[in-house]
Amino acid sequence: MRRSGNRFSVNAMSAISTRGRMHFMVFTESFTAEVMCRFLDRLAGHFDHKVHLVADGHSAHRSKKVRDWLAAHPDDVELHFLPPTRPS
Repeated sequence: MRRSGNRFSVNAMSAISTRGRMHFMVFTESFTAEVMCRFLDRLAGHFDHKVHLVADGHSAHRSKKVRDWLAAHPDDVELHFLPPTRPS
């Protein structure tokens, strides 16, 4: 098999359920609020109960677009943020 040798980039995000199931999404674009909302849509679609998702302080997680999505889906997903880290 011949290969072009061209490099490419791929990103992934995931969540692990309390039963150990991994839910993930792979994407090639940069991580933005739109990508986060797409992941939330997919994640919410896998469960018949509210999902509690732990997230870090990335700006996409805290964006207005994500806050608006969460407000429109209060019974589907709730975000919980990790505390900010500080150097030791």
